Amino acid sequence: MGYYERPEYEVVLTDKPFELRDYKKFFMVTYFSKEDPKSSEGFRTIFNYISDKNEEKTKISMTVPVIEGKNEEGYRMSFVVPKRFGSNPPKPVDARLTITKMEGGRYAVILYRGTSNSKLEKEKEKLLLDWMKEKNLPVEGSAKVAFFNPPFIPGAFKHNEVMIRVKDEG
Repeated sequence: MGYYERPEYEVVLTDKPFELRDYKKFFMVTYFSKEDPKSSEGFRTIFNYISDKNEEKTKISMTVPVIEGKNEEGYRMSFVVPKRFGSNPPKPVDARLTITKMEGGRYAVILYRGTSNSKLEKEKEKLLLDWMKEKNLPVEGSAKVAFFNPPFIPGAFKHNEVMIRVKDEG
């Protein structure tokens, strides 16, 4: 796999398989659906956006990770917009897509390999929450799952992460 741009961050603490990271803010194009619990429609919609189905008809380079989140509101899948667009990414034409900003800040992360599924993601989230509690890191918001590889990569070579924002108490 070649180089793909990813959000900028600094690792503050490594405690394998956990990391504490300080991220700089970055922009994403986000697919949202209340009914679609599968990633196929979200990925296809985002792929169309980066292929030139946006108001500017601009092709956009692939980046990593693809970030997913599920909560009571629905399902979200986000693609990190390359930083060359700054705070002005091409506007989506599909109503299911919006430009969102991931605020800079501290995130607790657990790294894992393999083919991800909801059961494994929940297990990793629990391990991460337990580690955060042990380290006295207050939770802000819900967990997000980050995928770094395309579906055709064999499971043993896939890199995934669960990340949770650490509440800033300052």
